[in-house]
Amino acid sequence: MAGVALGIGAPAGALLLRLAAASVDLPREWEEHAFFYIYTLVGTCTVFGLAGFYVGRRADRLRLSRDRFHLLAERDDLTHLANARAFRNRYRRAIEHAAAYREPISLLMVDVDGLKGINDRWGHSFGSAALQHIARILEESKREDDLTARWGGDEFAVLMPGADSFAARRVAQNVLEQLHRRPSRCGEQEFSFTVSIGIATRTSPSPRDDLFGLADRALYESKRAGRDQAKVAE
Repeated sequence: MAGVALGIGAPAGALLLRLAAASVDLPREWEEHAFFYIYTLVGTCTVFGLAGFYVGRRADRLRLSRDRFHLLAERDDLTHLANARAFRNRYRRAIEHAAAYREPISLLMVDVDGLKGINDRWGHSFGSAALQHIARILEESKREDDLTARWGGDEFAVLMPGADSFAARRVAQNVLEQLHRRPSRCGEQEFSFTVSIGIATRTSPSPRDDLFGLADRALYESKRAGRDQAKVAE
């Protein structure tokens, strides 16, 4: 559009300059120099149109590259879940919103039981398959607006804005049941593993509430109680 505007403006500007420079009979001016104005109009429209198209394509490619870079910077390479950095940013905004609107919010910390044993017994490819498997189950078990992330190593996190303790327990129980029913696969081999889950819930939280600390303590209680279960922080 900018190219077309410039293309039309160039001959129009030339005509106005000629009119301003001297007294010009407009009909006669057009009759004598119509080719000049038409040629200029078509030529400049073409040139500026192509230039605008090229610049627009370049801008689109740069924007796509920038968006892809931001996406990659916020994703875990192995599981394709959000990474810890992206999760922290979303968590901060979510807890501020929950505090402002006096809404509940829950956080699940999920740890793979005995991942080191899986790596030692079967190899790191099985450990990677286990992490990808739990990532899929977490994505399928969460609610639409929840965010799952690989928190680091063998630990995952699920942020549940607007979720009370009952909703958080239901998601956690679904994760445990899915892992029991669906073994993981690596190549042609199947193997099973379990997870421990810590749940922290606050209704009308303060922005200073540390759900991570609460969920971590509940996760530790799950491990100490025998693993393969979920505990809720008091």
